[in-house]
Amino acid sequence: MPYDVPFVPTPEVVVRRMLQLANVRRDEVVYDLGCGDGRVVIIAAREFGAQSACIEIRKDLYEQTLRRVKDLGLEDRVKVIYGNFFEEDLSDADVVFMYLLTSVNERIRPKLERELRPGTRVVSHDFEMPGWKPLIVEDLYEEWRSHKIYLYKIPGMEVPIPTEGIKNADTLLHDENLISIAKLIDGNRSIEDIALKTGLTNRQVRNMINELIKTGLVKELRLIK
Repeated sequence: MPYDVPFVPTPEVVVRRMLQLANVRRDEVVYDLGCGDGRVVIIAAREFGAQSACIEIRKDLYEQTLRRVKDLGLEDRVKVIYGNFFEEDLSDADVVFMYLLTSVNERIRPKLERELRPGTRVVSHDFEMPGWKPLIVEDLYEEWRSHKIYLYKIPGMEVPIPTEGIKNADTLLHDENLISIAKLIDGNRSIEDIALKTGLTNRQVRNMINELIKTGLVKELRLIK
């Protein structure tokens, strides 16, 4: 079958810089759309401590990446998916890595806007995302040519809405981390605001808020786009 994008590997120095610009942190989830030989997810897992998932439609490249992941003992940190990234659920991603084409970026943009949570970073090698304004555009010179890196962030907010019981978090909760998060929830601060204030990742804050929802101290996590 024909493929929309040829396999051209991103040099490892460019991969590392892209992951740095996206500020990938331990246990965040990195998705690579069209992962080729798996170098992005492998570097993300080994050097940044990320949980990674890569989607590859070519059977030979999928099998090659699967073998490499097993050889490196990274099965617990890297998930290799054989399939079409247009058909896979991307909603769990904290960071999405792409080295596609501008035309393919344009086609996948509605899916990313629909599925990715606010604050999710999207980093693209060489090809911009039409209609999006990048946070960073960086030129990186490597051996024989220049590479361009585009960093985007999904707009909007996830705002935890407290119940009246949140005022009694000190007496109702026994986990100091949950108590510290509960004290920051006022119906206005977003997950990203709380993450910045505490030094946690959005994912860590979201997980704690889900625990607070179970206790009844938080009513819901409201999505504002």
